[in-house]
Amino acid sequence: MTDAACKLDASAAVKTVPVCAKRTVCYEFDTKATDAGVAIPYLVVINGKIDGKLNKLDRSRKIMRTVNVGSTVALYLNSDVHPDHRSTPVYAVEVGNNHVLIRITEKTGQHADLRPVVGTPSTRGPDKPGELAQDCYQAPLTGNIWMTVSHRYTQVEAEKLLASDTAVEIRQAIGSIYRGLKSARLQIPLTMKTADCVQTLNVAFEEGGNPQKNIAGISTTADVLTRTHPWAFEALFKEASKLGITDMLITSCWRPCYGSIAHRAGLGLDVCYIATPTQKVKINRIGLLFKGHSNNPYVSDAEKKLRNESLALQAHANNKSDQEATQAARNKRNERVEEMDKTQPKVMSALREGLRIQPVVGQLLDPWYIDLNTHSNTSRSINEQQSKTEQGHAHHLHITIREPKIYE
Repeated sequence: MTDAACKLDASAAVKTVPVCAKRTVCYEFDTKATDAGVAIPYLVVINGKIDGKLNKLDRSRKIMRTVNVGSTVALYLNSDVHPDHRSTPVYAVEVGNNHVLIRITEKTGQHADLRPVVGTPSTRGPDKPGELAQDCYQAPLTGNIWMTVSHRYTQVEAEKLLASDTAVEIRQAIGSIYRGLKSARLQIPLTMKTADCVQTLNVAFEEGGNPQKNIAGISTTADVLTRTHPWAFEALFKEASKLGITDMLITSCWRPCYGSIAHRAGLGLDVCYIATPTQKVKINRIGLLFKGHSNNPYVSDAEKKLRNESLALQAHANNKSDQEATQAARNKRNERVEEMDKTQPKVMSALREGLRIQPVVGQLLDPWYIDLNTHSNTSRSINEQQSKTEQGHAHHLHITIREPKIYE
């Protein structure tokens, strides 16, 4: 039957189908104040319901959706994306007759009066006849707002997250962190498996400065430690107890306005000092790139010489692209690694290897090695103190917790 032959049956029922007008909503992030590419986890909420899967902000710095006129759109950001933490949607906007652009700009310093809301829009355009105008909103992202979208764990939550085989003393110590420590110090009595005695692990938490610079009146014990994932403390304290570590300085946990998303989402923890009854270790290899003697006990003159030779052979191999040159570079690198490990404190090496096999640990970055994926056998490399990541971890051990419900 051709179109010309089609006829409407006068007795047929006619159903009215409403067609909603569609509008685009774009959230555009500017985080150049601290890290232009920080990969913030996010979920989009449309009319109170999650739309799409957990994602992270990419290089475009934009989150786009097409919605019906009259819809309300908001975001869950950072650790609030976790299914158990979704209580604070932010940057909500009601979509009217125009397209919507929300520009979110990060600001450093203390801005306690600024909230994660979009305010009043200005209307732009349309640029061409027949196109729609755009409602443009401006919104801030400050230390206070980072804290708003960073989950604060309770003692009950923390204790539920801990593994069943975690020692009672460690469970109690971690519980006290989320109950609220009276001071930035923690003592954990540990019964040693190899001897009938009790040893104390003394933990000191140093104020990193970043939270204090960006959030007025913040408390290290009440606001910073409690926004750090309990698995970070559990993994660290477990390995410390196995190795007989008696003293430890933790220098950074949750923080709002510096570095990668790990610390901002409460998945990162830094350690700069550990000690046993026989060893005191400042986790630091500054001096590797200095000319002449480094004055660092963990950077020998022999290693520096082997490093230079290794790099020169590698450059030669890259130019030659032949098997003999490549093997010579590989052999020299192995010599360098052997020399580097000679001066590495045994307790540091043992702590790293113990943490590396813990399922909850995803990354280990320290002055000796950069391991961006502890669940891969090929991701570990020497910390050459060349890249931004390497330079940033030349003076401490960083632990990243693997929590796919927040960030993967």
